[in-house]
Parts: sequence; C-alpha cells; structure tokens
Amino acid sequence: MAGVDSLSQGRQKKSAEKKDSEKNIAAVATAGTMVNQPEIINIYNDLFQLSYTIAPDIRIARAQKKQKNAQRYTAWAQRLAPAVNARFSQVHEFNMDSTVTPAGDAQTNQPYQYTDGEDYQDWGFTLDLPVYRRPVSIRIKIAEADEQLAENNLIIKTQELDLRLRELLGNYLIASYRLLNLRNSVRLSTEHVNKILKGYELRDQTRLQLLRAQANLKELEARRDLDEQRREVALRELLDFSGLKAVHPVFHRLNKLLIDEISTAGCINSLANLQQNSTRIKDFVDSYDDDDLRQYFFAHSLLATKVHLERDLARNKALTHTQNEWPGLSVRGLYDRRIDTQFSKFNGEGSLALVFSVPLFSGGTIISNSKTRSMAEHIADVTQYADLRKTIHAMENNRHLIISLQKVYTTQQIHLRQQQEIVVLSLKSYTIKQTSMQDLLTSQNRLIDAKNALMETINTLGSLYRQFAWQVGNPNPIPSINLSIEE
Repeated sequence: MAGVDSLSQGRQKKSAEKKDSEKNIAAVATAGTMVNQPEIINIYNDLFQLSYTIAPDIRIARAQKKQKNAQRYTAWAQRLAPAVNARFSQVHEFNMDSTVTPAGDAQTNQPYQYTDGEDYQDWGFTLDLPVYRRPVSIRIKIAEADEQLAENNLIIKTQELDLRLRELLGNYLIASYRLLNLRNSVRLSTEHVNKILKGYELRDQTRLQLLRAQANLKELEARRDLDEQRREVALRELLDFSGLKAVHPVFHRLNKLLIDEISTAGCINSLANLQQNSTRIKDFVDSYDDDDLRQYFFAHSLLATKVHLERDLARNKALTHTQNEWPGLSVRGLYDRRIDTQFSKFNGEGSLALVFSVPLFSGGTIISNSKTRSMAEHIADVTQYADLRKTIHAMENNRHLIISLQKVYTTQQIHLRQQQEIVVLSLKSYTIKQTSMQDLLTSQNRLIDAKNALMETINTLGSLYRQFAWQVGNPNPIPSINLSIEE
C-alpha cells in the first residue's frame, strides 16, 4: 500500500507541475497589451521638468540666448553711445631743445610760469561718436539676427527635448518589456528542460528531445543576456540626454511600474497615446497633398524659420567683406592738458570736429571684396535651399513611413490575436497529448515575438506622430515649464 500511495503522490505532483506550467503559458497567452498606465505620464512630466533644468542641450541653448542678447546690446551701445577714453601718462622727453623760457625773475616781479621740462605728467580725454560707420551698422544687423536665431533655437531645443525624451524613455520601456517576456520564456523553458531530463533519466524521453530542449533554453538565455545589455544601453542614453543620475527618485518610481509584462505594456501604450496623437496629424497625412503640406510647413514650422534666419545671418556676415569700402561720418572730440601747465591744475584745451572719411584707394580691394561678398551670399542662398529641401524630404518621408506603419500596426494586431489563439489551442492539444511540450513552447515563443513587434511598432508610431507634427508646424503641447529657470 505504501508503494501505491507513493506512486499516487508522484502522479499528483506531476499533475500539479503540469497545471502550473500550463497556467504560466496560458497567462502569457492571455496577457493584455492594450491597457493604460496613467502614472507613466506623471513620471514623464517630472522627468521633462528635471531635464529642462539640467539637460546639457537646453542649458547650452539658454546660455547662447543670453550671450546673443548681450552682444546685441553691445552692438547698439557702440552705435549710439559715444566712446570716451581717458589718458594719463608720465612723459620723458629725449633730445629736448636746450632753450628754456625762464620761469620768472624775482627782481622784475614777473609772475612764476610753469614750463614743461624733460619730465612731466600729461592727461587727456578723447570722444568718438559714430554718426554713420558701416562696420558698426553691420554689427547691429549681425547681432540682431544672431539673437533671433538663438531665441528660435531655444524653442526648438525645448520641443526637441520633449520629442527626444519620449523616444529615449520609450526605448527603455521597450527594452524592459522584451526582457520581461524573455525572462518568462526562460523560466518556462527551464521547467521544460527539467521535465525532459527527468523523463530521459527514466527512459521516457529520448536524447534528441533533451538536446532540443537544452538548445532552445541556451538560445533564450543568450537573447535574455543581450536584452539586458540593451536595456542598460537605453538607460545610459536616457541619462546622458537628460543629465540625471540613475539614483534619482524619478527612476525608482519608473522601475516600480515595470514589474510585469502587463504594466510595462500599459506604460508603452500610455506614453505613445496613439489615438490622440494620430488625430492631430490625420488631416496632414490623409488630406494634404505635397504642395499644401509644404505651404503649411513654410508658414508655421520653426524648422523653416530656423533655415531662413540662418540664411539672413549668413548674408549679414557677408556684408563684412565690403564694410571698409564705405565712407564714414563721425564726431570726434579731444580735450587734454594745455602745454606748460601743471598736471594738478587740470588746465586744458580741446577741439570738436565733424569728420568725414572716404576710402580713395586700397590696391583694388573693392573689386575682390565685392566678389567675396557676392560668393558668400550665393553660398548662403544655396545652403538655405539645400537645408529646406532636406527638411521637407525628411518630413515627407515620415508621412509615408506613418502610412506604412499604420498598415503594419493593423496587421500585427491581427497576427497577435492569431498567435494567442494558437497558444491556447496548443495548450489544449498538449493537455490531451496531441502536441508536444516543445511545440507548445515554440508557439509561446512566437507569441512573445509578436507582442514585442507590436509594442515596438506602437512606440515607433507614437514617436513618429509627434515628430511629424513638430516638423509640419503643429506640435503637440509640451509639459508646463518653470520659466524662472531661464533667469
């Protein structure tokens, strides 16, 4: 009776293990992917606010804006404010005329008169006020164009921060999702290998079945190790771009959400927000032809504004090549120590003049400088055309990619449902011993691949929707920014 009880207990244990395995596989097969995780939005908003404070790209853009603002002020000050300089010196004369006017005669009661000798102190003040000076006027144009470009770049960098941060966070979520799926698959495959090994020891399984199971496990473990490395790389890229450290509490909050497949899939769906983002670009993708899209781009896109500002800046810099060929008009003043007066009494004399200067001859440089300026302007025009063309083509490529990925997304949803059904049917067939465990695990692995592909498409589409809207000139709203950071 003891042997029968032991045999019965063994069968019950095997049956329980089999049910646990079937339960795990069934859980993988029925795990939902179209769920929401609103907390990820709160985490992202905090991550954006922190990154806006310390991200290197944003800090550089803010500093450049302040720098260009100061340069504009300097240019206008040099144009409007007179330049006044003071000069104080101790002078020693060489080869001075030996004839010296007597300082005074006590007998004749002539007053004492100070006379400069070989050593004396001198002082003076000079004033320069440009009425019209070509180099000064050009510096104003360059400074103003530089400031406008810096302001536009700061807005672009802020919107790019939102785009790039979402992309990098999405990549980290995808890497975490893939790793969770593979860990589940490795666990199930390990259970399968252990069962095959026991069966092989009991002569119930063949060596071929054992080798297949072990090879499948090794392949999954290798993929798991690679995905662990990919997740670390994705995290480092996110840290490098945001300027944050991995120990920051926001990443602790994030990792608390990524505890299982369902929660991670919900984070990916919530961050991508395909339904809302697709609504914003639907008309541009479906209704606008290429000409309408380009017209909207020129009228609204910050990228088009940037290219135009860069061209204006380049053309203004081209003016510097001929700036010295123009006449100039200025007011110049001089007030310095009168000769043969004491330094401490500050007896001075001066002059005030309106000076008009005309360049008459400089070796024919006006021709060469004019050619240089003309070529610089031509380069600016060609660069503008090339940059606009490249940006427009990138925008149009994204539109065609969105159309293709939307079809892929629909197909992958159908494929995922099919793979889920295959796993469920394979599980039923395995229960009645019409399908081997190896076939069941193979169908489960294909299901995992289908889920990974769908999640990656969702993440890519979410990024593309936002990037395309930004390129066109209708970007999605970004999280609120603490404007005091810019001060």
